[in-house]
Amino acid sequence: MPTYTTEKLKAMTANDRLSLRNNARNKGTPEALALVEQIDDLKLPLGSGGLPEDHPLYQEMYGIIMSPEGKMVALKAVEAGLPAMAGIDPLLQERMGKRYNNEQQMTVNAGYITGSVMISLGYEKHKEGVTLPAGCVAKSSTTWKLKKPLK
Repeated sequence: MPTYTTEKLKAMTANDRLSLRNNARNKGTPEALALVEQIDDLKLPLGSGGLPEDHPLYQEMYGIIMSPEGKMVALKAVEAGLPAMAGIDPLLQERMGKRYNNEQQMTVNAGYITGSVMISLGYEKHKEGVTLPAGCVAKSSTTWKLKKPLK
């Protein structure tokens, strides 16, 4: 596998970086996995979509949202009539700082993970596209309601 300088990786398009990262990950050799780590360490956009689930930033968000504290702030927001993301977004900002942002569809990924949490806790979507409070990185999200038990 050819070597890539930081400058060469930065000069690539986001889609080309994503393709290179995926190919290296699939190759799986120590040299290829070192390239994956090098690309991840640059924290540059990858493709026009969201972060891959194995990306360190996605994994970090996942860990925060799935933590007991993440679930607690999501539920508190829902109990207050807000989207679960109204509790999650500030927590991600607190824990990740500027690494949690609107790039690479991070807020979309955070919303997806949060939705998974809410479904696992017995909730279902209520309204989509609800505006989040000022100060949130994400601009809108979904409200949730507890599923009614089957009779």
